[in-house]
Amino acid sequence: MTDTLQQPWAQLLTLGDARFGILAGGPFDGRCYPLPEGAVPRELDVPGLPGPEQPSIVRYVLRDGLYRYAGVARQAAPAA
Repeated sequence: MTDTLQQPWAQLLTLGDARFGILAGGPFDGRCYPLPEGAVPRELDVPGLPGPEQPSIVRYVLRDGLYRYAGVARQAAPAA
């Protein structure tokens, strides 16, 4: 049996040269997020929504073609 290393695949939206990954689940379900040039990243750290009690960074992981919600990467600091 031969083991092959498969690269992850992603459903992308393009607009000119810009590429966007589709977010699934979490606070940004159904939205798109701009991807950097080059290889498709396996994880995205998306800035959270403004406001108290909102996470400052939300993590999404590439799985089955979509960036799926993987939890809060960093919680916002409490207001003084």
